[in-house]
Amino acid sequence: MPLNEENDYGEISISENVLKDLVYKSVEGHLKEKKIFDSKIQKELQKSIKVVINDDASVSLSLKVPAKYGENIVSFTKEIQKIIKEELEKIAEVYVSNVDVTIDTLLKPEEIEEYEEVQEGENEEKEKAEEKDDDDEEEEEEEKKD
Repeated sequence: MPLNEENDYGEISISENVLKDLVYKSVEGHLKEKKIFDSKIQKELQKSIKVVINDDASVSLSLKVPAKYGENIVSFTKEIQKIIKEELEKIAEVYVSNVDVTIDTLLKPEEIEEYEEVQEGENEEKEKAEEKDDDDEEEEEEEKKD
């Protein structure tokens, strides 16, 4: 367990897996907002996140993410670094000494359009499934009344 703190009540430990999950969730939200997130990127992102606990109990992070072709890569990367640092320091109360981000893929506009079409299709499927579940629940309630 990389991060430990003792207090009057006992010990608190935060595992590397929890820190990786926090990094992943932070980046996932940002990439979805930018419309550059799909199942392939999800798997690659999860594999790429590395957490190192330094001797001074600070945390060093590294990860690989895609960027949109035509947008400022440096600004995009700085946003990701800031989001990760702020989230980890707020949620886990750990000091993040550095966040190393590698842009490993550039998504072209046509790839982003394909992503948006897939997302729209997935959203429609979810909505249909939810409507079906609602209909099934209503039918069950009506059967109970009879």
